Amino acid sequence: MATKRSQGRAPARRKRRTPEEAREAILQAAEPLLVEQGPDRVGLQAVAKAAGVSHALVTHYFGTYEALVREVLLRRNELIAASFREQLLAAEAPPDAGQLLERFFTMMQQGKHGRLMAWALLTGRAEHMPLAPAQGLRLLADALEFQSGRVAEAQGTPPPPRDTVDMTLIVALCASQWFMLAREMLLPVMGYPADAGSDAKFREVLGGMLQRSLGVKPPGA
Repeated sequence: MATKRSQGRAPARRKRRTPEEAREAILQAAEPLLVEQGPDRVGLQAVAKAAGVSHALVTHYFGTYEALVREVLLRRNELIAASFREQLLAAEAPPDAGQLLERFFTMMQQGKHGRLMAWALLTGRAEHMPLAPAQGLRLLADALEFQSGRVAEAQGTPPPPRDTVDMTLIVALCASQWFMLAREMLLPVMGYPADAGSDAKFREVLGGMLQRSLGVKPPGA
């Protein structure tokens, strides 16, 4: 007589992950933990639990917690650089300083990038920051130089030198980053709400300063 077990359905076999799939699953589980809690409050055990794997497997793929954190942030860097590249290539004309600022703000407000940026800076891990890799930052500098050159040609003025373009971009990124990290403290102190309207005003003022730095005349000037 058939046993009860033989009459029932055989348990489905769990598909075994490839090394690449297991590694990706660990990175995907680690990222939200790092964003919500901060890298210093998470560890390999917590990541392993979230990924549904053993601590030993996480150690096998990444070695140390520091190496895992670095991989998560570098992975984000690559996604951010790719997003910028796609937007720039899709645009009919290169963005000006104000448009670049708006895209930077939008990017950094997604997924709470600002928290990881602050952690990377305060712990001496600036190489982990978004856009720190050369390809991301140089892509923006190239686009800004190209746009500034086109505007200068239309205005009949000499284009800004590359070092001015580079430093203008660095000022833009530093000012934007600090504003995003401290906006909830700075704006109320000055009597402004920490809302989208204040963000837009900040971008407008900073964008105007950057345009003047590049020698671009404001509309109607």
